[in-house]
Amino acid sequence: MRLIIASLLVLSLSTSVFATAPEENPIVTLEKVGQNKFQLKYMGIPEGRITVAFKNEDNRVIFRDVIEAEKVFFKNYDLNKLDLGNYQIEVFTAESGKLEDFDVYLGPKSVEKSYFAKVQVLDNKTLAFILKNLDGSEKKLEIFDNGKLVFEEPIVGDTFGKKFKFEKIGTLENISFKVSDKNGFGNYISAL
Repeated sequence: MRLIIASLLVLSLSTSVFATAPEENPIVTLEKVGQNKFQLKYMGIPEGRITVAFKNEDNRVIFRDVIEAEKVFFKNYDLNKLDLGNYQIEVFTAESGKLEDFDVYLGPKSVEKSYFAKVQVLDNKTLAFILKNLDGSEKKLEIFDNGKLVFEEPIVGDTFGKKFKFEKIGTLENISFKVSDKNGFGNYISAL
């Protein structure tokens, strides 16, 4: 019985030591919240000033932010004015030294495809054009022969399909299709 009581006493003392052990570093995270926009989260009570240093690829500090806070805080950073490339964000205090560092890549905005289009040759004078409109927004179809506009039509709805017969042209190799959005940005699709 004494052995059981002694074991329980040692076990309770060891768990109380774990429960009262101080946390070495508060939790510091960096979360992407938009295109080249980030949010720094400091999930602890800061001891003194928090310094956030932004370094470029040459390890040169290009911006330093000193934060005085007495509670948990979130801080947003908009990095859209920086050149594209790799950066490092270091978070440190004078008392504790470096708490965390983050590698950040600022790249061009990714362009999501808003449609899927296909051109199929049916015979030496006929082409079929099929479009699946992924975002439902209005598009415009233009057909060019040797760079000259020969046909134009708006595309509305989720799907579009049409056969085009070209009687007065020598070859289908010079035919190209262009699909553009309401802002005028578009892509060319070759017939062959």
